[in-house]
Amino acid sequence: MLNIAICDDEKTFCHKLENILNEILEQEKIIADIDVYQNGNELLGELEKSEIRYDIILLDIEMEGMDGLETAKKLREKNEITILIYVTGYTSYAIEAFEVQPFRFVIKPVDKNVIHTCFMKAYEKIITEKFYFHFKYQRDYYKVLVKDILYFESEKRIIWIYLKDGTIKKVYDKLNNIEEYIKKGKVDFYRIHKSFLVNSQYIIRKAYNHVELADGTVLDISKDRRKQMNEYYMKEIEGDMFG
Repeated sequence: MLNIAICDDEKTFCHKLENILNEILEQEKIIADIDVYQNGNELLGELEKSEIRYDIILLDIEMEGMDGLETAKKLREKNEITILIYVTGYTSYAIEAFEVQPFRFVIKPVDKNVIHTCFMKAYEKIITEKFYFHFKYQRDYYKVLVKDILYFESEKRIIWIYLKDGTIKKVYDKLNNIEEYIKKGKVDFYRIHKSFLVNSQYIIRKAYNHVELADGTVLDISKDRRKQMNEYYMKEIEGDMFG
């Protein structure tokens, strides 16, 4: 279940936004609790005295008392994971807000479709971060976060699993089976070669016949997959820029 907070000093707007979110949750069959706060002090005070941790906080910038920028800074001191979405009538604060890593800016007056799109992107990010790859090697059982996997490499009957922290795991399986399992999550992996399944978020450079990963690893793109890989990569870039 998701925990969502709205923090805005306009009661009428809070009510409207809460109704929109409830409609989205019902439509998408997502279970969530929504709490509403009138200012930053109220929100931070509740976090201090309770064990609740919000997955998503929709926050105004200009509020009476503690504004949204200061509230966000204090939130980040306690929680690096919470997704912050600024819902505001002001765009001039974008640079100032950058240091607290907001997920999105939504401009008032809000449009239901914009809120829907923004919320679903946030939801996908949340469920992606909790998606695990489970496997067994010899007598031991393992699970790793899919988002922490750089790539899989197939070598005969062995699959090598390369993680972002530099560790390497292995499992007896087929890369086709792993590829099908990974599709259940929201992290995009590219099959660039019959032997390589690569996490797209760690590709820092794509050339015509190879990719370079964040750790410096260079992997070949097979001839029969170059066109498809190029299409995937360009689509992802466009999504990052304009999504």
